[in-house]
Amino acid sequence: MPHLSAIVITRNEAENIGDCLDSVAFCDERIVVDCGSSDGTVDIAKAKGARVEFHEWRGFGPQKNYALSLATGAWVLSIDADERATPELAAAIKAALADTSADGWELPRRSSFCGRELRHSGWSPDYVLRLFRRGKAKFDDALVHERVICDGHVKRLD
Repeated sequence: MPHLSAIVITRNEAENIGDCLDSVAFCDERIVVDCGSSDGTVDIAKAKGARVEFHEWRGFGPQKNYALSLATGAWVLSIDADERATPELAAAIKAALADTSADGWELPRRSSFCGRELRHSGWSPDYVLRLFRRGKAKFDDALVHERVICDGHVKRLD
């Protein structure tokens, strides 16, 4: 299997970062880019075995591109600290990496609002491009609502 890097950006995510990193333990490398947490996020991430780097905040797109620049894997999984990769998703990702015809993969995301899963209005599931070959994709420079731009063929995980 190709080397897989997970990247996470954080600021004061102590409540989330441990579970997030545990959920991507199947990745060969886990990188956390923090912009000045004061709540123990950095210590928790280090205790979970993640590489932790500081980077001054410049917006979501630039922050994630910095994290991407640190990744060494042939493939990169971008995940937010409040997100989790289920065991089923981990298995699907491992299988997807064997498909040489794709440069990026959209992942099905289940969103919740006020503690309830959204199952309507096109939000169930919501597909987002989060898995891609390093060197074939990057984040746009948006300060918020950043997205991955992939220079290649993108497929969708079931």
